[in-house]
Amino acid sequence: MFWRSRILILAFFLFQFINAQRTANLDFFIAQALANAPALSENENLQKIGALQESIIKAQQNSFQVNATSDVLFAPYFNNNGRVISTSIAPSSSAYGYDVGITNGGLYSAQLNVTKQLFNKAATANLLFQNKIKNNTLSLSAQEVEHNLKKTISDAYVTAYQLQLQEQFTQEILKDLQNRLQVIEVLVKHAILQESDYLFLQLDIDSKKLELKQIQSNLRVALNQVFTLSGITSQANIIISEPHFNTASSAKKENFYLRKFKNDSLQIKADEAVFDNAYKPQITAYGNTGLNAVEIPNITHKIGMSAGLQISIPIYDGKQRKFTHQQNLLKEQNLEFYKTNAAVQLTNNLQSITNQLDALSENKLLLDNQLKKQQSILEIYKGKLVQGQISIVDYLNVIQSYKLNKYTQIQMQTNIWLLQNQYNFINW
Repeated sequence: MFWRSRILILAFFLFQFINAQRTANLDFFIAQALANAPALSENENLQKIGALQESIIKAQQNSFQVNATSDVLFAPYFNNNGRVISTSIAPSSSAYGYDVGITNGGLYSAQLNVTKQLFNKAATANLLFQNKIKNNTLSLSAQEVEHNLKKTISDAYVTAYQLQLQEQFTQEILKDLQNRLQVIEVLVKHAILQESDYLFLQLDIDSKKLELKQIQSNLRVALNQVFTLSGITSQANIIISEPHFNTASSAKKENFYLRKFKNDSLQIKADEAVFDNAYKPQITAYGNTGLNAVEIPNITHKIGMSAGLQISIPIYDGKQRKFTHQQNLLKEQNLEFYKTNAAVQLTNNLQSITNQLDALSENKLLLDNQLKKQQSILEIYKGKLVQGQISIVDYLNVIQSYKLNKYTQIQMQTNIWLLQNQYNFINW
């Protein structure tokens, strides 16, 4: 019996521990989202691929390229000097077979070939610079994905916290009404208040319970959205803490959009430089060693080597280079158009958000003072209700007015958080 009791007690506390409400803040969900976002993981791998591409470029441009080749060509002659079939580099006029000037009688080759580009330092630098800008583009893309993710999760979190505040407030109102109901029941028994007052209050409590259930349902949906965006399994019995946003007092001089425009401009220049590589003289040194023969007799003496230089100098391309440069100039002009417009939009949007925040803060301060007065009035009405000096309708009207203003206060604070989040989103 003793052990059975201890097991029951242990099971009870374990159940309470498992179902205990846990708290989480905005930073927790953002950290989870950044760790679980597949787009960021993919981008990280793409940046690693870009880093490997740098090694590939250096290997292609600076390293010796070595390969082995082998060719066997058998080109026989028929009826050559009385023989039915034979190979020769000087067939008779009556022989049948390919022209010896084409085939040399055959080919038996097994060679080791080496090539190396010379004086290509500038061309290599252009390719490396282009690859670097591409990697910078990937890095900026990762920053943008991360920033958008933070914004989306923060908005969803604020919405969930708003519903949590409404739930807590409605629960407080409901608890107070249930306490009033007990008092009203006593007053009705003493004929101080009518039974209709009791029934009317009971009806209002039932209405508040339905309202609370709807809020809780919406809260579960909102919290599930936060968990989904964070890439983690949704959990029950979660209490989220108040969000905090720190906003800068003015626009940043070097914001993300300027960095992105700058990188896009460098991308145009890098692509142009790589395109111009084709117009640089290209010098390639090559050499080979091995077997190279046109007939089998005495083939063991056909082992040797050769080396040389190949020079390629572009002369005329139909003005393709000129037209390409003109295209790039137009692309840079387009970037300047968007850059100028983006700067104006950023300034105007930040000013608009600042004005909205100032107006909301002023209105919220006025509403806070009004709520304090309403709380005082509500306490007075509670006392008069107990004494039977006011009707339950008057009391519920005060409650309803207080509730509406409280909801308005919660909505104002929610709008402040959302605007602060929006300010940080565009000013980074």
